[in-house]
Amino acid sequence: MKRQLVFLFMACSMMAAAQQNKRQQILEYLHQQGKDGFCGSVLIAEKGVVLVDTGIGYADRESQKPETAETVFSVGSITKQFTAAAVLKLESEGKLSTTDSIKKYFPSVPADKRNITLHQLLTHTAGLAEVLGDDYDTVSADAFITLAFQSELVHEPGSEYLYSNVGYSILGILVEKISGKGYEEFLREKLFLPAGMKHTGYVLPKFKKEQLATGYRNGVRWGTALDHPWMKGGPGWHLRANGGILSTTGDMYRWVLALTKYRVLPKSSVEKLFTPHVAEQAEQKSFYGYGWVIQPAGSTHLIWHNGGNGVYNAIVSFERSGDRCLIVSSNTNNKVSDLISIDLYNILSGSQQLRKPQEFDYRNNTVTKKILDAINSRGAEQFVVNSKEILSECGFDFENDMQLLGVGEALEENNQWKEATALYQVYTHYFPQIVVAWNRLGKCYAHNGDMPKAKECWTTSVALRSVNNPAVNWLKEMK
Repeated sequence: MKRQLVFLFMACSMMAAAQQNKRQQILEYLHQQGKDGFCGSVLIAEKGVVLVDTGIGYADRESQKPETAETVFSVGSITKQFTAAAVLKLESEGKLSTTDSIKKYFPSVPADKRNITLHQLLTHTAGLAEVLGDDYDTVSADAFITLAFQSELVHEPGSEYLYSNVGYSILGILVEKISGKGYEEFLREKLFLPAGMKHTGYVLPKFKKEQLATGYRNGVRWGTALDHPWMKGGPGWHLRANGGILSTTGDMYRWVLALTKYRVLPKSSVEKLFTPHVAEQAEQKSFYGYGWVIQPAGSTHLIWHNGGNGVYNAIVSFERSGDRCLIVSSNTNNKVSDLISIDLYNILSGSQQLRKPQEFDYRNNTVTKKILDAINSRGAEQFVVNSKEILSECGFDFENDMQLLGVGEALEENNQWKEATALYQVYTHYFPQIVVAWNRLGKCYAHNGDMPKAKECWTTSVALRSVNNPAVNWLKEMK
């Protein structure tokens, strides 16, 4: 018995020492990222032990208010898994089934959508558009349902995967319809408070603006969610139930523990959440469950979801084995939490293989800076003529179009329209299927007064994607 106790003590001591070493590496890494412009909150746990729970940089630059572990941030589309959990909570209470068709709850649904199931809404396979309006349009539930049911399906329900905010907002309205409670009220009563989450929601926690992280887009103050139009009960239904929930790293960790330890949902419901129901891409590198992405990671599965609006960004990821959990938020778009999280996971897992240069932020890396310098030094015409040579010299990855988007955005912001036009000409040449590239090239032509070429670009864009494409309206405005 003594030998066993000594061995156990030594094993615990070794594990504690290893965790302390990882903690030190993580803190050193975060310190450097803070010097490089990262601002956000980070919680990292391993084997049930919280190694780091801290803030980096400023929650508000102007007042120099620091980020802390208590800073409230928007979780963005991570909200979807809360909605999925609410649906499964109702199912566990016998009030619905994920195999139900929406016609059971919305009798007026048109024929093309009558057979859409709750399962299809949960797995983004219903064929609905990604979005139908702006996050901060104060659209009511009734108006949203009318708009959603009148919208054109992108594909036959159940035939393929297409990420849809619209589908999750419909699920949120369904939660209200069946429970007789407001969406946030139901979540707070049935999920958040039982999980010990007192600082999560839209308006019910009664957040003060000074508790929230201020967002910055390209260095310009965007404000907090409370600085933008919300209705009395929270955001309009273009955002409600699919995004925008506010929380803290501590509360999000409590949520992960509540799910994985079956404190808020029975095991059978949690298994439905984490089942890899549908592949997100043909290569089957990741799968969508109910509100969560499931990705193979060695001998376990990494379960995660991210969210953001081009200003803030957040990600929650954890191993199904329960060994590791990472929660990272950021309130600036120059250093997003997704990329920071990858580095932190590598440190935790001991691989030490941090991101390759082309995986860094698409606007702020060595390659994009070299491309920007090349187009400015050699000129727009030479860049177009010798694009392959120049891009190769800059170390461009011809499979990563985002770097070109980053350069194009920088040129537009500097009002370098000639150079931006050249950039997007090259962009559409190498990536002819990218809708945003054709849209931006059309914008450049329009700015230069060449409306026939703008029309050609936008027509090409609409041919690639006719749903949820601003080029549709731009073409209408030209008539």
